[in-house]
Amino acid sequence: MNISNSSTTSANTASSASTTTSTNSQISDMFLQLLVAQIKNQDPTNPTDGKEYVSQLAQLSQVQSMDSISSLMTSTSRQVSSLQKQSIGALTGQKVMVSTTTLSTDGATAVSGRTTLAHAASQVTLTLKDSAGNSYPVALGAAPAGDVNFTVDPKTLGLPAGSYSMSVTTDNNQSGLSTELMGTVKSVRFPLTGSDPILTLQGIGDANYSTITQFTAA
Repeated sequence: MNISNSSTTSANTASSASTTTSTNSQISDMFLQLLVAQIKNQDPTNPTDGKEYVSQLAQLSQVQSMDSISSLMTSTSRQVSSLQKQSIGALTGQKVMVSTTTLSTDGATAVSGRTTLAHAASQVTLTLKDSAGNSYPVALGAAPAGDVNFTVDPKTLGLPAGSYSMSVTTDNNQSGLSTELMGTVKSVRFPLTGSDPILTLQGIGDANYSTITQFTAA
């Protein structure tokens, strides 16, 4: 158990509760001041009905209740966000498979992957293309419908370090074929914009957390 994280969470919760109490107290004080002023300045010949004061007190109670719920939701949201970050951060060192159409290779690390066929094909080809338009085809041979596994070995293919696009074609012209790659998570980055966490995968490059399709023990 991480004592530091637990202490921090408790402190945040206590701080939030203290803030809520203080806010409610301020609202009550302001209401009482307005109520006293209203009573002092009312027309003696036409005093305000007591029921109206009761109604105002009920409205005050509703405002305080809504403010407490809002503060509680904010505190809960922060705690959930913190737990999510800890959970995603724990992926460091683990293997994941991501859906991607690009590969940023270091020129040395072999990467395993797969594509999925809707129908059997006599010839399946994975093609990598660099920014200069040079193509590096990888013949995967005949395959039945379903998952087709492959390995991209930069040394065997003569791939220099760099970024490549990936596509899969078949002899029976199947379209929309996806590509997935498996890699070890080296680091996790949380953008300040609040967008998807970015995983840096060894031998693959960066990938959004939302593109993960499989978790695998390292």
